[in-house]
Amino acid sequence: MGWIVAAVIAVLVVYAGLPFVWTRILGRSCIRRTRVPGCVALTFDDGPHPEYTPRLLDVLKEGGARATFFVIAEHALKYPDIVGRMLAEGHEVQVHGYRHWFVPLLPPHLTVRQCVQAREVLARRFGIEPRVYRPTWGACNLATLVALRRSRMTMLLWSVMVGDWRKTPPDELVRRIVAKLDAQSVLVLHDSDWSPGAERGAPESVIAAMPAVIEEIRRRGYTFVLASECE
Repeated sequence: MGWIVAAVIAVLVVYAGLPFVWTRILGRSCIRRTRVPGCVALTFDDGPHPEYTPRLLDVLKEGGARATFFVIAEHALKYPDIVGRMLAEGHEVQVHGYRHWFVPLLPPHLTVRQCVQAREVLARRFGIEPRVYRPTWGACNLATLVALRRSRMTMLLWSVMVGDWRKTPPDELVRRIVAKLDAQSVLVLHDSDWSPGAERGAPESVIAAMPAVIEEIRRRGYTFVLASECE
């Protein structure tokens, strides 16, 4: 039985462990920063959410900031009007998954559903052509890398993450973001508290922090870019 256990561990290392090292640690087969200095990508994961996302869109509209929403396809189909508003107001909709699953342990057919098939669902429903994927929790497997290459999709991760899925005072979120912000940052924040591990009400602080974050980005003379502009 020992050799069976060893074989299973070896398969998991190749299928799930090495892709994590390849992308998250070595930064290969993915993008983590914008292409041009002075361009910052503001991105939001896990939505749309019927309570938080519309209020976040209000703040972005008031601040004149463009953002990319990496949506869960199942939520997008449930709240199509919110997705329509994102697009109408100049934001971009890209793929975060069909559901908020932990990708490294998914078999290949469900892995493909998370990226390629979720893209097809969004394309049919909203008349868009998503081509950028951010795996849930930023973690992928070998099947992800193969599927993205075959479908000519790009993986976008981030350079700034501040733990906003936990309830945090808005001023503290602003402080964390400003401390990490630079001229090619990709910021990842969250507009939903439905995902496993998220604390209920955490997006309230994100919404409250956004005016100061937008103001700081503008004060530094940076331009807001979308995920597709990072490819």
